[in-house]
Parts: sequence; C-alpha cells; structure tokens
Amino acid sequence: MKSRIMLGLLIVIILVSGCAKNQITASAIKDLPIEQKIELEAKIAASDVCMNVACSSNSRCIAGDCVCNDGYKKCNGECILSQDCCTDYDCSLGESCIGRVCVPDYCLANEVFDAGKGKCVCEEDFKYCELQRACIPKANCCMQSDCAADYRCIPSVKLALICISSETKQCRSVHPERAESFLVQGMRYDVQINAFLSSNGMDIDVNGVSYILSGNDVKKLSDSASIYISEIEDIGGHCKKE
Repeated sequence: MKSRIMLGLLIVIILVSGCAKNQITASAIKDLPIEQKIELEAKIAASDVCMNVACSSNSRCIAGDCVCNDGYKKCNGECILSQDCCTDYDCSLGESCIGRVCVPDYCLANEVFDAGKGKCVCEEDFKYCELQRACIPKANCCMQSDCAADYRCIPSVKLALICISSETKQCRSVHPERAESFLVQGMRYDVQINAFLSSNGMDIDVNGVSYILSGNDVKKLSDSASIYISEIEDIGGHCKKE
C-alpha cells in the first residue's frame, strides 16, 4: 500500500515539475521495484508524446494520437456522435447524408422531409390516409366511414400522361396499378409507375430499367428515343353514391 502511494506521488511530481522532470525521473525511479519502474516510465513516456498535441473537441490524446471519446466517431478530422452520418455510405439505400442526418433522396407525392422527425411527412393541407397509404388532401375522403351510408369513398389517385418521343411521339395516360406499352418507331417500351414523388416526380420502370423523372426531366431511353412527363392529374378522393 505504501509503495502505491509513493508511486502516485511520484507521478504527480513528475508531471508538474516542468524542466526539472528528467532529473527527478532519474533519481526518483531508480530504487523502485522493476514492475513499478516499468509502469512509471511508460506513463512518463505517454505524457511526453501528448504534451504538445492539441486535440479537437470530443477527443483526447493517447500515445501521441487524437482519439475520439466514447460515443463519438471520426468524420473528416472531427469527432461526431456515433449515430450521426458522415457520408452517404452511413445511410440506407435511397438516402443521402445532409448535415449529418440521413435524408431520403425523394419523398412521396404530397410529402416533405421533416428534419426534426427525421422522416417524410404530409405537406400542409394534406393528411395521411392509412387505408390508402398516402398523403391526400384534407378535404378528400379516406375511408367508407367518411361518406354517408349510401355513398362509397373513391380513393385519391394520380394519373400521369407520359410521352415517348423519337421521330414521332406517342403519349399515354398511365395508371400506377397497371403498365402501359408504347410502340415508337417499331420499338416497344413497357412503362410501369412505381411511385409518384414530391415536386411532380415519378419513379418508373421502362423495360425493366429504373428511372427517376421530375416534372421537367427528359430521359434518354436510347440514341433516338426519350421519355418525359407531360401532365399529372389527381382523380378520386370524393364520395360517390352507390
């Protein structure tokens, strides 16, 4: 016990004694048992290499290197919370790291990203309809109980007028629940809507290849054919008499 107290006092003296440290070290540790001598010399060496190392916040110096504190991780030379994202690789597929938060690349139609909740939520003047699994206008019916006894609720649906152009152009109204085939310049294009996105965008498949279209996008399907959205129309959302 006495030797442990002596060791502790010696370490304190050595760390605060500045320029005289080397002289004190040599005289203080020479008569210690070998185990204590090795331990003390290691602590002195560690304090020496960290003496002139300035670490950023949320980190500490260990053996001359700055190491993040528990609960933090390295990100571009800084230490950030372990649960925060540093790059897009920290996020799920379809998300990007923005301001250390994983943000969806696209919200669904009538949705906006809420940074506080960390997810897409319905826009103002829209409500989430669990039955239809979509954000619909607040004035629209969501389920049968929203209508009178002899009426039924027509679901809120979007239709897209999609055009494929080459030397000629062909446009078709495409429903999200069924694919449409286009025949342009002898080439067949099967178009399926996967989802309507915010800002009049769409996630679609053309002949099994995925594309993201916004309202003003024109995507090339081949050297001679392109696809674009001509119009998006909202239908349904009302009570209809049986």
